[in-house]
Amino acid sequence: MMDQIRRAKEAFYGLWIVAGCFVLLFLFAGAGFYSFSIFIEPLETDFGWSRSAISLAMSLYMIVHGLIGPFVGHATEAYGPKKVMTFFAVISGAAFILVSFTTSLWFFYGAYILLSVGTTGIGFIPVSSILARWFVRRRGTAIGFAMLGIAVGGLVMAPLVGTLIEHFGWRMCFVFLGVLVWVLALPVTLFVLKGSPAEMGLLPDGDEPDVVENQEATREQGGPPTPSIEEGWPAREAFRTKEFFWVVAAFFFGPVAQMGMLQHQVPLIVEAGISQSAAATALGLTAGLGGLGKLTFGRISELVPFRYAAMLCFSLQALGVLIVFNAHSIVTVWVYVAIFGFAMGGVIVLLPLAVAHFFGLASFGVIMGTVSLIQATGNATGALVSGLIYDYLGSYHYAMLVCMCLYVAATLCIFMAGDPKPYAAKSRHARRKRSL
Repeated sequence: MMDQIRRAKEAFYGLWIVAGCFVLLFLFAGAGFYSFSIFIEPLETDFGWSRSAISLAMSLYMIVHGLIGPFVGHATEAYGPKKVMTFFAVISGAAFILVSFTTSLWFFYGAYILLSVGTTGIGFIPVSSILARWFVRRRGTAIGFAMLGIAVGGLVMAPLVGTLIEHFGWRMCFVFLGVLVWVLALPVTLFVLKGSPAEMGLLPDGDEPDVVENQEATREQGGPPTPSIEEGWPAREAFRTKEFFWVVAAFFFGPVAQMGMLQHQVPLIVEAGISQSAAATALGLTAGLGGLGKLTFGRISELVPFRYAAMLCFSLQALGVLIVFNAHSIVTVWVYVAIFGFAMGGVIVLLPLAVAHFFGLASFGVIMGTVSLIQATGNATGALVSGLIYDYLGSYHYAMLVCMCLYVAATLCIFMAGDPKPYAAKSRHARRKRSL
């Protein structure tokens, strides 16, 4: 009895895992890509590069992020998160500092490719893998709180980077970001992260052994099933389903539109007559409100059919773009920030939930890596397309029209995905045996 009371008073170490993942995602997002938009005009002024040429760096960043993600996941599985994520934290800090030495466009591209490799290794994919081991029943809540690091990263880092550039220049700002990654990320990867609760003699969710035994007994007696890592679709079979096609399409079109807006939001708002400082603040608030969206859409997906939660997410983003389309006042900009930022936050939470919802956990890593690659391709495409449209047509209005259409397409695709279907290989095998 006393032992149970003592354990109840002790905080589950998984809470420290969530906190550590929060810090890593704060750096991954705030330093990695939310701040990029603020560097566009300083780079354009110093080097005379076009906005599409500068935006290509972020496109390369997103493409490499998608391509290397599965390898990062495999390395995390093979060598453990402590070694792998510490290595990539060192690479990330060095890459930020390397960008400060930029003298040519090709050097800039190379530095951002290395930066993508480094930040991928401390970002969304390895963090999701760790949290999936530490939490089962509370996985959605844990992921939602950890993903708040992305929103807070944008909320804090975007205005901070804008201020640092104004006072010290963009080169010193990149040096600052590199040192910040080393100071914050390395203690987390070295001293906080543990690959699984088993390393500490614990169970997922902080459960006691008797809880797990009761769950097993309930399942044997025909009660409600408990989550199992064996449940779900094999990757090869999942890739052949129409549900996979529609999910991939939705999480391609949506990110194209989202990154097309987000990575050009500062110059887009400045074009509407809003000051540079106000535009940078708006970018930070967009990211900050995304934190509320992460928690809210994670919860909504538990209350309504998943496709309706995803459709609401994409539809609200389209509404935000429609509002800012003819923005000529700061009030309109804040309305856009509130709606778009809130809805934007739901996408990154809904992505892993979509994979688990439609295909289960049996091949979660492989399917997640594949869908993440498609999402990264969409992100890269969006940043580049908006830049090209601006360079050739001289206005962001046409880019916003394209983004609205893409959001409508994403909404329709997730609706077409319908309801998940259980994997029935055993049933098909049994029917074949009976037919013989």
